[in-house]
Amino acid sequence: MNSRTAAFWEPRHSSSIDDDNYLNHPLVSAYTSLRALGTLTPHLDVVIAEIRTKTPPGGRVFSPACGNGIKEMALARVLPDRHFVASDIADRTLEHARELAAREGLTNIEFVHMDANAADLGSATFNAIAGMGAIHHIERLEEFWAACRRALRPGGVIMGQEYIGANRLQWTSTQIAEGDRVLRDLVPPEHQVHHTRVRATPVAEMLMLDPSEAVRSRDILPTLREAGFELFGYAGGGGALLQPVLMSQIHTYDPTRWDHNLVLARLFAEEDQLMQQGLLEDDFCMFVTKPVT
Repeated sequence: MNSRTAAFWEPRHSSSIDDDNYLNHPLVSAYTSLRALGTLTPHLDVVIAEIRTKTPPGGRVFSPACGNGIKEMALARVLPDRHFVASDIADRTLEHARELAAREGLTNIEFVHMDANAADLGSATFNAIAGMGAIHHIERLEEFWAACRRALRPGGVIMGQEYIGANRLQWTSTQIAEGDRVLRDLVPPEHQVHHTRVRATPVAEMLMLDPSEAVRSRDILPTLREAGFELFGYAGGGGALLQPVLMSQIHTYDPTRWDHNLVLARLFAEEDQLMQQGLLEDDFCMFVTKPVT
């Protein structure tokens, strides 16, 4: 998965800050968690809690487009009385994940080859489907939701931690205008090493880097509703101002420098105000949904 779409579902706290993943910065990660949850709960812990409360012991959980399977193995480790099925299209990656799981002695997880755009999940086979930053890589959303609906057992749910912003990161006119304003008025030149104005990544470059990156991200929730699901849990993580401003520049913000943190705090306040005014919407969210009966 390309890092240009910030990993809202899996922030990484380390001494090295990835210049594409703005959520790698601990202060930004804290802002996002507080906005979404009102706490500093790690995002994967939210998934664990949801699975624990919304599936029975012995329940089966499916995860599409799992990549290296690290998140799925973390779930299997903490929830040994659930069974996890993780899928991906990269055979070499899957084999490596199987080796890691075997090395740890994890017997409640399996890795299967499957294209999420043509998912064959069977009928009444899963208690939950967990999309942890994977669903925005799925183009044939309508088919995927239909497969999920067939696969869910009675009472089953879909839970997601996803980027739901502009398709292919083609920022809206408001994101561009407001991003340019704060870069001009609030962000010192030392933090503008990649861009001084907000510009969308050319689609041709996006396709070369990762053809599935944010392919239909803005359509995730609308197509989910059209497929006969209802949201009964939603937490917004913002990001519509922060990502285009901070992407590829977040590494210039030293978490130990309070002057740097002050700039970030001002950006948080700007994003919050724009969202309160209805000028920006969430680009990242957590959600739980179930079929309408």
